[in-house]
Amino acid sequence: MRQSLNIELLVITIFVATFGFTAFQRNFVWKDDFVLWTDVVKKSPYKARGYNEIGMYFYELRKPDKAIPYFKKSIYCEPEYAIAHNNLGLCFLAKGLIDLAIYEFRHAIKDRPLNGMYHVNLGIAYLKKGWHELANREIMTGKDLRRKYPGKQ
Repeated sequence: MRQSLNIELLVITIFVATFGFTAFQRNFVWKDDFVLWTDVVKKSPYKARGYNEIGMYFYELRKPDKAIPYFKKSIYCEPEYAIAHNNLGLCFLAKGLIDLAIYEFRHAIKDRPLNGMYHVNLGIAYLKKGWHELANREIMTGKDLRRKYPGKQ
């Protein structure tokens, strides 16, 4: 009886120590978004989301040149990943590459036609091209979709 209790206590101690140490180690991975998503990509190199999130990390730092390769890798992993197409379009828009931005926004809309933000982004790109009628139509479509389908964004 006593030996059984000691073995159970030893097993529980090892279990708690192992998972406690693992949890402690994971704290370093959660240091910031870049470290977290780099760890995700290292562990799941063929999944699109990790690359997209690293791209967003750089885009939010206003570094589109660093973000673009990650969005492209995300699209390579999942060609119909609308959010990565949209985000790549945002980078191209930031760099003044309007035709490339339009291409990416159209692709995002093809994949997720009910996402109003993609239409608004396409409308902004059309504005930058001077295509005011098309721009107005896309922006109004985007606003209507965002109102009608708020959960589809």
